Amino acid sequence: MSAAFDPEAAARALLAVHRGAPRLPGLTPPPPDPDAAYAVQGAVIRALGGGAWKMALLAGRDRHAGALPGQGVVRSGALLRPLPADACIEVETALILGADLPAGATAAAATDAIAEVRLAFELVAPRLADRRMASPLELMADGFGSAGIVLGDVLPGWRDGMTGRLGIELRLNDQPVAAPEAAASLAEAVGFLSWLAGHAAAQGLPLRRGNVVITGARIGPLPLDGARSAHARVGPAEVSARFAQP
Repeated sequence: MSAAFDPEAAARALLAVHRGAPRLPGLTPPPPDPDAAYAVQGAVIRALGGGAWKMALLAGRDRHAGALPGQGVVRSGALLRPLPADACIEVETALILGADLPAGATAAAATDAIAEVRLAFELVAPRLADRRMASPLELMADGFGSAGIVLGDVLPGWRDGMTGRLGIELRLNDQPVAAPEAAASLAEAVGFLSWLAGHAAAQGLPLRRGNVVITGARIGPLPLDGARSAHARVGPAEVSARFAQP
């Protein structure tokens, strides 16, 4: 981490936006490396409180994670605060931990720690004004742009491995949305969860019972374009959200 970069100052700027200030044109200076980005994440979470994690790939390649505030996790059907005009939505699966998971956890231990897997939405709206102009490390410092998680129903049969596509049906404003769905197995998520146990402990935020871990977009990100509602279904499992307008 460069001595010229102050993660506490960057965190204060992001926290101001969390609390209602205008979005930032960028972090000045930007984080010079992943350690600096994680230091910003940690300072934000110390202020807001943790409880959730986002599995992510930096620049689409390298395994990393976003520490997210637990206060941003809501239940299906919630009315969410107004979002920026460029906000997006993703359909995800969310792991709910039924036990603490320490550093060094094996894949078997990580699997045993999962109490349930739920259908979920992630809202994407960075505290940065134009995510197209932000560097990957700036977005990483900002929790990879996450703006909240909506938890839906438990996915039936998730213990069978969730291999292949789930057959997600998505509707925005009660209109069907045709969008490609990515396939991802439970084994892939467990591998990431084992890694996350060590990473989270190193950040001073060890994985605890009740933590929510979103595993990456199955659909999206898709622009909300001012939608007032979203609904997704996999068989009997559903997740929905309503969006207050500015």
